Amino acid sequence: MTKQYLDDLLLHFVTGCPEVVAFYDDEVSVEVDGRRLYNVFLEYLPRGSLSELYRGEPMAEDDMRRYAASMLQGLRRVHEEGCVHCNLKPQNVLIAGPGWTKIANFGLAKRAGAQGSRSGHAGFLRWTLLYMAPEFVEKSEYEPLSDAWSLSCVVSEMATGMPAWRYGGRATTSAAVSLLLHIGSDEELPEIPEELSKEGRDFLGRCFVRKPSERLTVEMLLGNPFMATAEAAEASKSDGKDDGHSKEGNRR
Repeated sequence: MTKQYLDDLLLHFVTGCPEVVAFYDDEVSVEVDGRRLYNVFLEYLPRGSLSELYRGEPMAEDDMRRYAASMLQGLRRVHEEGCVHCNLKPQNVLIAGPGWTKIANFGLAKRAGAQGSRSGHAGFLRWTLLYMAPEFVEKSEYEPLSDAWSLSCVVSEMATGMPAWRYGGRATTSAAVSLLLHIGSDEELPEIPEELSKEGRDFLGRCFVRKPSERLTVEMLLGNPFMATAEAAEASKSDGKDDGHSKEGNRR
């Protein structure tokens, strides 16, 4: 990964966004064997990732809305700068405070419209399959709307504690070839959790659309009724000790 690449993605694209991990500084160091290493200094967030927050258990719907709104605000800024994150998943979403997330790990990010590889190259294999948009499987396309699909997978997982793609009720975390065929199918869609409210099911239904041209943009999703508490999520950015996560499960 080159200095210019990281500068473009982190420094020029998303500097100053409260919902994206901050870039502080960089330097080049020379190892004893003569290797030159490019070091990046990023914001440290000790609360951990979104996946550590719910730990495979359903999250209360009010909490889901706040965290989803915060993720959408971060993605909106990334997309405004002509970039696609390409690897949005719970492990790459860090907790900054109650209802406040910061998107991290831009190692696979691309400019909108860039093409990926389907030939087994590292970038293709490293994109976590469970959150991969169908158009990437089918055409190796990176689009801002691909991030909207990935976000919907994260929201579904918050609702149930299980990945959105499941076979027979069991989470699909292996058998990559079978999963790729499943995602690339013309008819398959993740099941929308019944635990969600009507607004929550509508939100996911507008995200889980196979054709990107028919999927709602991040900006549109921020205006969805499910995001009615987005302002509350913004106001919750404080230094409180509570992580904002209720253990009561989903509430209609």
